[in-house]
Amino acid sequence: MDTNNQGKEALFSPGCEPVVDEEERRRLLWLMAEYFRTVGCTDIKARLPGFMPPPILSGTIEDHRPDFTCRQSDSARTPIILEIVTPNMVEDPATENRWSLLSSAAKLYNAELHFVVPKWAPRGAVDPVLKRRLARMELTANRVWTV
Repeated sequence: MDTNNQGKEALFSPGCEPVVDEEERRRLLWLMAEYFRTVGCTDIKARLPGFMPPPILSGTIEDHRPDFTCRQSDSARTPIILEIVTPNMVEDPATENRWSLLSSAAKLYNAELHFVVPKWAPRGAVDPVLKRRLARMELTANRVWTV
């Protein structure tokens, strides 16, 4: 009897799972993956079923996997690193290391850093809260999408 087979999925540290498990984040990620595919982006990687997941970024404190990466259709094929942010994540202290690592990776790879938030949430608009938090952290996003 094989007692070592604890399931077919490998264990990943939080933020490194190949597929996003939270339904709201997954829904927003599907929308963005389809959008970027439609506008001609290439090398699309997403933490979604049926997609190759983006590579794990190694940090000094924690490792993280971006939610989505691609290359734009411009002449430089500019990379994009994209993060989905739900209302319950926007003020979560646990996101600080993750967002700092994504920002550092964007600078290292000359990539654009994009954040995606829902257009509406029961507690109000998420994008101004996110922008204030990023400013407090001294991080700059190339774009904050509201969808």
